[in-house]
Amino acid sequence: MEIIIDYSNGKYKQTIIERTPQKRVRRSNSTSKMRALIESLPNNPRLVEMRANDIKIIYNRSNSLTLKSYKKHIDSRLYHAILDGIDEATPIVKKVNYNKKRIAALALTTVTLIGSIHLAKQVLDKSDINTTQTVVQENIIENEIPKIEQEFALSYNNVIEDDLEKPVYEALDNTLNNRLEQTLKVINNEVANSSTIPISTKIDNYTINKIKNFLNSDDGNYFLKTANDFGIDPYIFLCLIMKESSLSHETTIPGGSNYNGFGVGICQLESPNGQKITAFNYTTSEEETIYETLDNAIDKKTNIKMGIMRYQKVLEKYHGNEKMALQSYNYGQGLMDLIVAIYADETGRTFDDVVVDYNDIGWIKYVKMVHNDPIGFAKALDENKYSNFKATINYLKNWQHGTYGDANYIAGVNSFYIGTYGDNIVDNEIFRINHLTDEVVRFPKDSLDNSFKIS
Repeated sequence: MEIIIDYSNGKYKQTIIERTPQKRVRRSNSTSKMRALIESLPNNPRLVEMRANDIKIIYNRSNSLTLKSYKKHIDSRLYHAILDGIDEATPIVKKVNYNKKRIAALALTTVTLIGSIHLAKQVLDKSDINTTQTVVQENIIENEIPKIEQEFALSYNNVIEDDLEKPVYEALDNTLNNRLEQTLKVINNEVANSSTIPISTKIDNYTINKIKNFLNSDDGNYFLKTANDFGIDPYIFLCLIMKESSLSHETTIPGGSNYNGFGVGICQLESPNGQKITAFNYTTSEEETIYETLDNAIDKKTNIKMGIMRYQKVLEKYHGNEKMALQSYNYGQGLMDLIVAIYADETGRTFDDVVVDYNDIGWIKYVKMVHNDPIGFAKALDENKYSNFKATINYLKNWQHGTYGDANYIAGVNSFYIGTYGDNIVDNEIFRINHLTDEVVRFPKDSLDNSFKIS
């Protein structure tokens, strides 16, 4: 039996894999079950393996416990309860990757878990190690785990269940590999995708490779920097341009095989005619202005910058409501404003009340109505009641196609999402969005400047 304890989205999760012919897998978030499990573990495991991010405790050939990403919760009671179950005589090995250039540096390595818990002080004679990249085990001769200071030596019996369930909004590891790991957990149902609009449904090896190739390119580096400059979650906007152009620029500009006569380039800037875009650059602390000309839209980097600046403006318009901002990018701000106004009247609320209710997506039914019958929708409106939207209503009345826009645009964008959390800066505050639960948490920007940057 293999037991895996992970910590994500502020909660502990337990997976038990029974090595039967059918390979039975059980998962639970129950802290009482985890408590019973820890109490049942013996105190004489055969081996402890230290890895870059995980601790694996091996009891015998068929039974083990793995604590995933232990560095994220090294102060937790669960972590120390697991350490307390390791016998002092248990051999400890460290799995490391060696290559010729790193051998000398690693010879001086001392692994420290936390404070006074020193797990290693000696290294092997590496004269017989192959100089190519090889996974080896480094035996630790001093097989002791000094006793944890009294303040950390907490009995698992005394753990209060609420302590484990309390959400923790810590700085995120925004590296691509970490986010891909989160995404794969969602795809494999290791993390429940409970969002009203599920994420990552179109993530496969082809999509992952496409995203990696883009982000590792010169254009991708520019994209990440520009998104951070303007306070936009790079991964939500990456999904947006995946949806818009499948990351293809050259085929979607005039003369390209997929150019439709309207949307131009990777961000699909519609009919650029010189309109002015002004957005705030959080890196320079200054506003920037750019003009959406056709020449600017044809240049790939400028196209990316204009798309991100445009998205910042709609995100600010809708007070950090990511779903409204995304739909606005597809439908246009005037039409999105009209839809929100209609839904506000229906629910007896103000426009702003609807906007800041991030979990209420009842307005999407009007998105679908516009899509299915744009002309009929416009003609059914009381133009006196919505006189501020006269130009938008007339625009719909003169629409020359059977449908309008994409009624499933938000779901289409989220289907490419990498990771589970996203950060956008809106009016100098960080809006952290949990895409699994739709929860939005706001922080002062200055308190999380370092965690916002993508590495």
